[in-house]
Amino acid sequence: MANRSIRLHFLLWTWGFFLLVLCGVFIFVTNRAERALVEEAEQRAKASLDMVTFLLAREPDLGTESGLAHFADTLGMHLGLRLTYIVSGRVVADSAVHAEGVAAMEDHAGRPEVRAAKAGGVGQDVRKSQTLGRDMVYVAKAYAGGNGVPAGILRLALPVSALGGELSRFRDGLLAVLALVFLAGGVSAFGLARSMSRSIGEIADVVAAVGRGHYDRRIHIVPARDFAPLAGAINVLAERIGDHVREIEEHRQRQEAVFESMAEGVAILDADERIVAANRALREMFPKKADLVGRSPLEAGMPLCVERALAAFAPEGGAAQRVGRFELQNARVTEVTVAALPGEAHTSGRVVTFHDVTEAATMDRIFRDFVIDASHNLRTPLTKVRGFAETALTMLTNRTPDAPTGAQGTDAAAQAAPAKALDAVVRAADDMKTIIDDLLAAARDRYAAARAAAASDALSALKQALATHAPLFRAKKVTARLENAPTGAFPVLAGHEAMVRAFGSLLSQTPDAVEVAVSVTREQDCVEVRFRGPANLDLVLPVAELSPYGGEALLDGAIRVVRLPLAGVKQRDFGKPA
Repeated sequence: MANRSIRLHFLLWTWGFFLLVLCGVFIFVTNRAERALVEEAEQRAKASLDMVTFLLAREPDLGTESGLAHFADTLGMHLGLRLTYIVSGRVVADSAVHAEGVAAMEDHAGRPEVRAAKAGGVGQDVRKSQTLGRDMVYVAKAYAGGNGVPAGILRLALPVSALGGELSRFRDGLLAVLALVFLAGGVSAFGLARSMSRSIGEIADVVAAVGRGHYDRRIHIVPARDFAPLAGAINVLAERIGDHVREIEEHRQRQEAVFESMAEGVAILDADERIVAANRALREMFPKKADLVGRSPLEAGMPLCVERALAAFAPEGGAAQRVGRFELQNARVTEVTVAALPGEAHTSGRVVTFHDVTEAATMDRIFRDFVIDASHNLRTPLTKVRGFAETALTMLTNRTPDAPTGAQGTDAAAQAAPAKALDAVVRAADDMKTIIDDLLAAARDRYAAARAAAASDALSALKQALATHAPLFRAKKVTARLENAPTGAFPVLAGHEAMVRAFGSLLSQTPDAVEVAVSVTREQDCVEVRFRGPANLDLVLPVAELSPYGGEALLDGAIRVVRLPLAGVKQRDFGKPA
């Protein structure tokens, strides 16, 4: 059953309360009116009884019962009352019964009002008359007798029906008044309920507007003081929701800016292996479709081997896994990693990262090709030449002389020239080998220089980590500031994302309501980042993120220190002398 409105509830309860109260008032007033009428009738009967006593004492010719009965008939007709005279329980005269029928009336000695009158006083009773068959009000009084009338009980009776008409008229008037009061109360309750419903409707409109995104809506006019706490609470709630939504929107915009500015292509997949988000770098890697959202990796233009590798990914295998290196149709080479999103294994999505390693792969291929060419095209012939020259020189030196002594001198002079030539060939081969080694070293240096040219800025990564953790700091009431913010770039060999993760790990391990000061300095061969301020007791240093790049994270007392090698500087162990 549908819920009734608050207006109907209020009206029903109000009308029910009014009806209950007015019924009580009606019953109480009518009972009081009825008792008042009966009392008035009794007082009237008592007054009439005194008048009858006065007339009875002065009326002549009442010595006989017939004269007394005639007197009762005449007087009762003029008074409009039933007049009865009882002597020793026997009815002598009754205005409601003719004289000839009085003798047949039953004994009245046991009537309550008669007994009370005999006892001395005025007897009263209201009951149904056995003679007339209707309700009567009885008043009786002892009469001492006189003027020929024997002593007895003088009784007057008034029919209750005579009071009923007056009581009925009173009830009708009272019902009309109470009905008007009920209607007026109902109309007033309806107006009040309508006003209350309108006020609640206005409050509901403000709440609905806040729910639709109009966070500046407020309740300014409160119809009643009782609604003031509710209106105040809604205003505070709207303000808090607006602040939180703006904070979430700012955070989302920052994340979206970071997401779109990443050099790596990133795709977020749902549990059905559909792309729900893709950044600019990924769209440039796979330009086949303008919009990748809602498509599977294969539909987006990714190789089949990538989709199969993603399908074989097991989230329980680790937070992040390397899928492999793949060459795309546009000749780009990418390193693919995948990580599971928080949640149940069968319902959560995953994040796929495509790191463009085309340049590194090209350099590797150039280096490999150079080594192959140098080894096969230069080293092998040089080795052969050097071997032949050494063999010939050995043979020439070890040849046994058979000629006479004079001839031996001539042969030695003749052998000296070829030996020198062969020795020169061996030395030239060694020099050529040295040149090839120098060329290999130069290729390695060129590869290292190309890698250093792609160095990341440590200061930029630190600022991004601070901006990313700003909402967390506000929630934890943490104040983080960059001391003496330096100018210029701090190129280091570490990857940008790795530095953001490392700095973020240290920032997130900060207790509530503290102050953290961060400084960046350039040392002789490294960049040093220091985090001053309290840290969690179970602090975990981000060694794994920095060690692949030759960086390190350590504690200098209570200060967390991160050291990163400058780009173009030979890596070394920072804890040892260079």
